Order: sequence, then structure tokens, then C-alpha cells
Amino acid sequence: MATVGRVLVAMLLLVCGPQIVAAHDLTPFQEAGRSHVIHEDVSPTGAEPINIETYVPAACTTKPCPLVIAIHGLERNAENARENWVEAAERYGLLIAAPHFDRDRFPTRLFQQGGVRDETDPDRWVYASIERFFDRALASGRVAGTSYVLFGHSAGAQFVHRMALLMTAARFSTAISANAGYYTLPVRPKSGGFAYPYSLAGTPATDATLAAVLAKPLLVMLGERDDDPAHPQLNHSRGADAQGPNRLARGRHFMAVAATEAARLKVESSWRAIVVPGVGHDSRRMAAAAAEAVFAGR
Repeated sequence: MATVGRVLVAMLLLVCGPQIVAAHDLTPFQEAGRSHVIHEDVSPTGAEPINIETYVPAACTTKPCPLVIAIHGLERNAENARENWVEAAERYGLLIAAPHFDRDRFPTRLFQQGGVRDETDPDRWVYASIERFFDRALASGRVAGTSYVLFGHSAGAQFVHRMALLMTAARFSTAISANAGYYTLPVRPKSGGFAYPYSLAGTPATDATLAAVLAKPLLVMLGERDDDPAHPQLNHSRGADAQGPNRLARGRHFMAVAATEAARLKVESSWRAIVVPGVGHDSRRMAAAAAEAVFAGR
């Protein structure tokens, strides 16, 4: 992937000229409004340029503000992921960053599933790119505090809850998984059960790491009307269908399994679920509900 990434940067420079050079060199969050930055993600697998769409309210140009990292869905539209948070950014004083994980370099195995299967080094997972970008965001001097809020809708919700399950040292203050199509259940089933990405089987997760993960805030948001078993983007693999007929049912099943595991491990879970009334598979309305749930009253 590193070679493809370097070719992509070269093509961007050739086509866009000085404008993309400035974007590539830009420290994030330095100017008000909509912008973007090319984050050169350096990992054990090489270097990958990842375009990050950003938004900075005028109020956040004179003081540090909390950071929300918004993960796009199946359509891979990072601009929409950012736009869904612009109103909340203005209302609550938030910095927004929305990375773009394109299909060519980040297929399902690497995007929604993080590249976890058969890889024991978390630094090689795509989820780690979020933490490396956060290092850069902190270095900008624009981010308030030492943590971020992580939000994802649909396929992005798959990314978020799996990152929350497996990246125990991730610095999010709250991870928000909204309307995921199916889940990695927080269990390691016996032989014959469904392995990752349907459960933690085949990952480095242990009872100790699961106990630590259950203690970190994960907000599972479910649209009351996201209950269509025939939705065109709904995964109907055997492992997904075993979790329920639709997204609403699957989210409830995920939370029930988590509660059972917390009881088995004798830990208090910090996970919670919110059913958003009257909302279906709608990324904009779910982002607005997430912003209210997390930031209203702060």
C-alpha cells in the first residue's frame, strides 16, 4: 500500500499544483471554515497519505476546542461526514476531522474490519491511523484536552466499535457507533462459532482487555426506524443474520451480549445505548443526536 500511497501524492501534486502542496504541508485546524489536510500516516507497513476533511468554527481560532473525528459510511464520503457535524461544531465549539478511507486502498477487510485478521500488531491495524492523526492534531496546539470523540455511522459505526473493542489504549473520551450494519460481539465463542469480524475469536483480545474496554465509554446509537430487513446496504451474511433481522435488532443484541460479558467478568460496563425516535438510516440526523447526547449541557 505504501507504493500506491506515494504514487497518489505524486499524482495530486501533478494535477493540483501549488494548492495541494499547501494542503499537504498544512498544520490542521489553523484557519476558520472548511479545509483539509493530507495526513502522511507512517506505520510499520510504510507511509499512506490519508486526506482529512476538517472544519473549524471561528470561535475555535482563538482558543483550543474539543475534537470530533467522524468516520464516513459505505459510500466513503468524508465531506458528508464532516458536513453532518458542522452545525454542532458551531453550536458547541468543536473541531471536526473526517478521514477518507478510499475503496482502492482500504477495502472492507481494511476499513470496516481494520486489517485485524491474522495481524497481531495493533500498530499495523488501520484503526491505529486515527491515533497517529490525533498525535498530529495535538501538535497543532488547537485541540483542547488530551482526548477526542470518535463517531461513525453505518460502515463507519463498524469501524468505530471495532476500534473501541480492540484498541485498548486509544485516547477517545467517547466512541459513538451509530446504526452499524452488524457487530463484532464482545465474546470469544467456542469452536464452531463465528470468528472475527462477528466476534473476538481470531483477535488478540483477552478477558483482561475486554474488561478494560467495557470500562471505556461506548455509546451505541440506534435509529428507531432503522429496522428494515431488506435495506439494500444491510449485510446478510450468516454471521450478520445470526445477530438479528435488521440494524435495530442487531444493536440491541450487541448490547445484551455486552451486558452478559460484563456480568461474567464482574465489571461495571460504561457502555450505553440510545434509541433515537423517528430516525431511520440517516447519518445527518444521527450525528445531530450524537452531538446533543455528548455535548449538550457541557
